[in-house]
Amino acid sequence: MCNTRRFVSYRFWITSTLCMTSLLKVVSFGGISLTTRPTRNSQTHLFSTFESDRDTDKGRRSSEFRDLEPLPTSSIRRQRAEDEKTNQERFVNFGNELWDLRDEMDGLYKKLVEALNKGQTEEEEKIRQKMRDVESRDPELVYELEQINMRDALKKGKERQARKHLDNSLAARSRLPHYNLEGLWVGKYGNHGYELINVTYVDETLIAYKVTGDKNVPCGEITFKADLNPNKKVPSMLSKERLDPISLTNNAAKKWGTRKLPRYAGLGQVAEEGFVNNQFLEGQLIVIGEEYFSFAWVPIEHQIFFGRPSAELALKMLRNSGVHTLKEKGWGEKPPTVDDDIGVLKEYAHHIMEVTHSTMDDDLNGAESLGCIWHSDEDECYFE
Repeated sequence: MCNTRRFVSYRFWITSTLCMTSLLKVVSFGGISLTTRPTRNSQTHLFSTFESDRDTDKGRRSSEFRDLEPLPTSSIRRQRAEDEKTNQERFVNFGNELWDLRDEMDGLYKKLVEALNKGQTEEEEKIRQKMRDVESRDPELVYELEQINMRDALKKGKERQARKHLDNSLAARSRLPHYNLEGLWVGKYGNHGYELINVTYVDETLIAYKVTGDKNVPCGEITFKADLNPNKKVPSMLSKERLDPISLTNNAAKKWGTRKLPRYAGLGQVAEEGFVNNQFLEGQLIVIGEEYFSFAWVPIEHQIFFGRPSAELALKMLRNSGVHTLKEKGWGEKPPTVDDDIGVLKEYAHHIMEVTHSTMDDDLNGAESLGCIWHSDEDECYFE
């Protein structure tokens, strides 16, 4: 288990950087290895390698594909690549570029107030134009404003304008990591081990379903959801107030590549064994970037980090998930005997492997130095 320190202001515990380390380090998992590698889109994926299969197939497979020509790029793919490049140039990147832009906006606002008080009309117009230019590079602000403009245009029956605002909002949304988390992710659910989840969206709500479940919350059920509504003036449907980003110390900012981590109010599901007395608890989605995110169950002081799985790992976990059932025995009791059903024996063996690998993770990570993410100047730790 990961060491934690109580976080006083927001009354929840955030798991240690060791939790992230255990997600990233090479970990034995059912005959495969988990580690990290960069991909073409700069995301970090968990992947598996099968050395024996790769060595065996190397010579056998190479001749089959030697003379194949690359497939031509479709017009749709080319247009998508051009749009992505345009949006990258149009909006600032998530992270310190975005926070610097918003600091610049704050400074311009103060200058505008000063110009208004002094009656400097010409200076006022220059500042307003500068503010419009800066605002147009903030993807979250553009997304919020274009969504509002789109709804207003639809109310007035101006469908062509509404379509234009929709296109602009989608362009801005494509540059916001928290709106681009669709698909499979893997995270370590405590003693249950690694589990797959599938992230999808319904309007402004992110919903994560379990793909491989456990004896408490099974597959197919919602594990958590979060409200991503960018309108800061409107309270979240999951919280009475909007959540400010987590501010990091300089050391933590260097470690994570950004000085702030945005977070969003949500609800996380918990249940007793057998999916009994299930309920949703207050939670928070914390966006670390395009590569990782985490979700915290606030009342029970529990947090899980998530990373992208490879296709091999996802298939492996889906195959292994067949040995888990809601009727799984409590292995605190005596182990099964050779006379028990083969399914029970497989289940017990899988459980022993999970416990072994979890212990190995803790032993490996125990010697690591601790990194901490701090909130402002207070002595309270988010990540220990």
